[in-house]
Amino acid sequence: MPRSATRILLRDELIGFARSKVMLLLWVILPVTTLAGFLLLRDHAFGGAGARMGATAFMSLLESSFAGAVAALMIGVDIVSERNRNVYTLLVIRPLRRETIILAKFLAVFSCVAIACVVSLLLGTAVDIARGTPPTAANLHDTGKALVSMIAVIAMSTAAGALFGVLARSILVAVILVLYVGQNAAVIPMLPVALGVLPHRFWWFMVISFALVALLLWLACRAFRRAQL
Repeated sequence: MPRSATRILLRDELIGFARSKVMLLLWVILPVTTLAGFLLLRDHAFGGAGARMGATAFMSLLESSFAGAVAALMIGVDIVSERNRNVYTLLVIRPLRRETIILAKFLAVFSCVAIACVVSLLLGTAVDIARGTPPTAANLHDTGKALVSMIAVIAMSTAAGALFGVLARSILVAVILVLYVGQNAAVIPMLPVALGVLPHRFWWFMVISFALVALLLWLACRAFRRAQL
């Protein structure tokens, strides 16, 4: 598999998603929306627990589910749309493996959405400092764990969106699968802990989460390789 073709494809996907209207809006709307949620809803959100949270922690909780849904919808709709426009009949002529297309889209969407979330978290940290509550060592540790958890959720949602985008034949079906099935994928890594099979440890959750990401991506690549374009 020529590296040059793979790099060109990945670069094209990154630039395409980064310049898309959805992504440009997300980089602006996500920080503004989550910050507005903190300022307006913190006293009533999460059963009153939001009032005790800093901006960084509050915004990370809001972003986890929202960003994951956006990432899954972006990649799922993009795959279905390009297949309906017969884009892949041209791409498969290139000297690269079919699954490279799915992996390039996954990396592009995941990177763009993750960057938007990191920008939002940095904004939350700036707000905490401006409010006279600079993060302590414990806060930074919790923020780091929240960031890793959020990245895992985004990765799982993006991988699930890629799989549903490959399997679905219409945008509507892909959206329904993403919203009603894919968004529950984040619950799966919690099941071994909830059932008492594994101890309640943060890193166990992370290992299971990224193993699930790898499985979903493998299934998406396998399905795309066997699909008739």
